[in-house]
Amino acid sequence: MAPHAQHNANRFAQSSEHLADYNDDNYQHSIHNLEPSDNRMSHIQTHEPLRVNVERVVRQYFVMLGDEIPTDLYELILKQIEEPLLSVVLEQTRGNQTKCAQILGLNRGTLRKKLKTYNLM
Repeated sequence: MAPHAQHNANRFAQSSEHLADYNDDNYQHSIHNLEPSDNRMSHIQTHEPLRVNVERVVRQYFVMLGDEIPTDLYELILKQIEEPLLSVVLEQTRGNQTKCAQILGLNRGTLRKKLKTYNLM
């Protein structure tokens, strides 16, 4: 990836506009208890499918890059989705890797490898 594109990719990935702070008390409540107009959820479209939100973010990324052409975009997006997915499912299963693997549809060995990659073990 070109240096400028890599810098923008890193900035975009860490941007508070695009990533929710899941440690914040506002996010400890169930999403089902929040009203669409709730300020805590103003950056998340609760009534739209995930794919619509992903499309929006990818389009914003290209706008932010301007004329710069990114590389490894597929890997960047997967990493941004995979880590929180693994973390939340692992939390929901109270650390039970067998249940976590079942929920995700992964082989337990594959799950363990991914958990190690993200230091979630």
